[in-house]
Amino acid sequence: MKKILFLLAVVALLTSCRSGGRPAGVLDAPQMVDFLSEAYLLEGFYAVESQYRYDSMRPEVLRAYDDILAKHHLSREQVEKSFKYYAEHPDLYEPIQDSVLARIESVIADDTIAAQSSSNSTPDFQLSL
Repeated sequence: MKKILFLLAVVALLTSCRSGGRPAGVLDAPQMVDFLSEAYLLEGFYAVESQYRYDSMRPEVLRAYDDILAKHHLSREQVEKSFKYYAEHPDLYEPIQDSVLARIESVIADDTIAAQSSSNSTPDFQLSL
């Protein structure tokens, strides 16, 4: 009986070590980065579009969040559980936020470069004089 309990304890310990101690249903760091990057960009877009009057755009914002959840095959419960977990583990959440910030800065830089190159391009037609 003691051997069985010992084996169960070892299996439980190895299982928790393998998942990094992260409970089931909690998003791992790459999943959090993916979700948060899109969510923050979404929030930024609607903040500008609505001039920070979210009440007027609430249904659109919720539909857009649903689209992000569906794209990543996530549920609201998973996201909420993940936020709670990472709130209790700021040492794990800080690198996630750093990655999200780097990704958003990259998106902004890419958009800026694309906008500049399109405004500096020559027209597709030529005038004959």
